[in-house]
Amino acid sequence: MKPAKENIIKRRIIAIGKKLIDCRLVTARAGNLSARLDAKSILITVTGSELGNLKYSDIVKVSLENGVLAKTKRKPSSELPAHGSIYKNFPCQVVIHCHPPLTNAYFAVLPRLKVLTFETRFYLKEVPVVAQKSLNVTRVDKLIAALRKNKIAVVKNHGVFSIADTFSQALGPILILEEAIKVAAIARLFKKKALDKIDRQIKKCLLNPKAG
Repeated sequence: MKPAKENIIKRRIIAIGKKLIDCRLVTARAGNLSARLDAKSILITVTGSELGNLKYSDIVKVSLENGVLAKTKRKPSSELPAHGSIYKNFPCQVVIHCHPPLTNAYFAVLPRLKVLTFETRFYLKEVPVVAQKSLNVTRVDKLIAALRKNKIAVVKNHGVFSIADTFSQALGPILILEEAIKVAAIARLFKKKALDKIDRQIKKCLLNPKAG
């Protein structure tokens, strides 16, 4: 019988996988999830798994010390090096890596997020963007540096990584970022020239609330 703690964490991973599909933040076999099991190991989804249809066997235990798998024939996600490095550098308990479509489209053509609401600036602040030239994260050091600035980071032409103590906390910034990009895109349809003025006013009000 599997340890109770391991089963509980696997159920949480399965639940957040379904949530990501419901929110259209991943499709098909994209994305990967992990959670800290203890000081020396993590649970991570296997390569090629469908996050919206995960089974217990789609989640494997991996040693943080040497990358050795528990007894299984399944291969962990190809993003294991990124997940492992995150847990070694941060005290977080979970990592979500997904491919939000609006976020990917926006940062494929623009270098930084255009903030148009007070909520976005308050909850997201500055979202770091990491350059990417391959299907998987190869410059893990740059991702770690980005996550030191913010608990969510965009990997250009690829997706986002979000870290937190719970999956709910990690999902929140991803949803806020998708909504912020939707707002920015719609605003440009209304009046592109007004955007810089709005952005300046938001900064002014946040620095000096009485000015608003």
